[in-house]
Amino acid sequence: MIGKIGRLIHSAVLNALSSNAFRIERSKYEMLLNEASDAIYLVNLKGEITFANPSAHILFGYQDGELLGKSIDQLIANNTDVLSTFSTNIIEEKGAVVQQEFIKKDKSTFFGELSVRLFDDGSHQAIIRDITKGIIEQRLLLERERKFKILVENAFDIIIVLSADFKIKFVSPAIKKILGYEMEEVLGANSNTFIEFRDRVAIKNLLKNHGITYAINDLKLIHKNGQIIHSEVNAVNFINEPLINGIIVNCHDISERIKTEQQLINTNYELDSFVYKVSHDLKAPLRSMLGLINLSQKENADDTVKLYLDMMVRSIHNMDVFIKDLTHFSRNSRMEVVRESINFHELVAKIDNSLKFEENARIIKIDYHINQNQLFYSDPSRIETIVSNLLSNACKYHRFDSNNPYINIKIDVSVIKVIIEISDNGSGIADEYHNKIFQMFFRASEKSQGSGLGLYIVKSAIDKLEGSITLHSIHGKESTFTVEVPNLLTRQ
Repeated sequence: MIGKIGRLIHSAVLNALSSNAFRIERSKYEMLLNEASDAIYLVNLKGEITFANPSAHILFGYQDGELLGKSIDQLIANNTDVLSTFSTNIIEEKGAVVQQEFIKKDKSTFFGELSVRLFDDGSHQAIIRDITKGIIEQRLLLERERKFKILVENAFDIIIVLSADFKIKFVSPAIKKILGYEMEEVLGANSNTFIEFRDRVAIKNLLKNHGITYAINDLKLIHKNGQIIHSEVNAVNFINEPLINGIIVNCHDISERIKTEQQLINTNYELDSFVYKVSHDLKAPLRSMLGLINLSQKENADDTVKLYLDMMVRSIHNMDVFIKDLTHFSRNSRMEVVRESINFHELVAKIDNSLKFEENARIIKIDYHINQNQLFYSDPSRIETIVSNLLSNACKYHRFDSNNPYINIKIDVSVIKVIIEISDNGSGIADEYHNKIFQMFFRASEKSQGSGLGLYIVKSAIDKLEGSITLHSIHGKESTFTVEVPNLLTRQ
């Protein structure tokens, strides 16, 4: 009897101890759920929420306790039968991780990653983590990839990704149109397959430095049929970039442009040759005419005849100046800049000697102030053209009603540049013409003499020498042209 009572007491004690341990463990479990940063909820067989921790209420935008009793379907977007989905997907392993779009209290949505545990009675427990940011970034990435694919597939240029050993890892469909190759034919092949032999060395420079953009103005590629295709190439070395691990090369077909440029060069050469020949052929008869007129002037004493002969001489001289301007224009546009030492004392003496043939030069006082204690390098022919044309214009368009007509030339040479200043007290230039006088064939008035090319040639020559020219003028009083040309002394 005592033994039976003892066993009953012992069983009661064990049950009490077991019940107390359960309560302790349950309390710890509930505390863990409530303090969890992830949203956690429990759903019964009917789909009703029987428990939701504070993080779940915060995530869905509800006050504490408002989620209890709600159907889980009210929180699921797109009318998904979540119970059926869970039962189907995780009935075997009793647990799984799925993604689902949820609805908040304010009707906004978010994406959650669910770690779901299915119980034997059909209820389930879910732990939810907000992955909206990751989903959005993933979608943006996919959208960028889609757009990039569209751009590459429809690009007119060939886009290539090369490996470190110049094997083709990727090529755009444009290779078919430009070089005649199918994409499959060149993938894995060496890029030298379609690079002209003499240009293969140039492409090797693309591996020099990481992240630097290299440009090749005319890389010759070989079409499948053997034809040479001129290409403008830009390439960036991303060998050390894990996501790319290659050299990105963009090839733009410039064959038509090269063809057009060559045609233009040939046309310019033919035009230059024509101008040179015509100029030469015209000067010979002009010299003959001047010789005959000179004889006539000596043999004929009639004043009227002498007047006519003088007029003919001036006309021939104007024609000679026009021919010279055409020659200078052609030479300036065609010839490269020559780098030679210039002595401005000698240059000015040469120009001064030629001014004797200007009609009004002998009645104009011309003063030269040259400051050159420094070597100066530039193109002698162009410098002479600039100074000669400016002085000739100053003589030609001077105002001779002044008692003291003058032209002052000041030249100051430094290691950096030369400043040439030519000023006169002539007829000046009206303000409205200051921006037009350097235009081809521009004449300020019908009384203007010459070809209309002089100042245009001056400006073109200065541009070739990378210099500048400015004008200060008061109509009817004075003009000053200031020319600055860099000293090429230190240039290679």
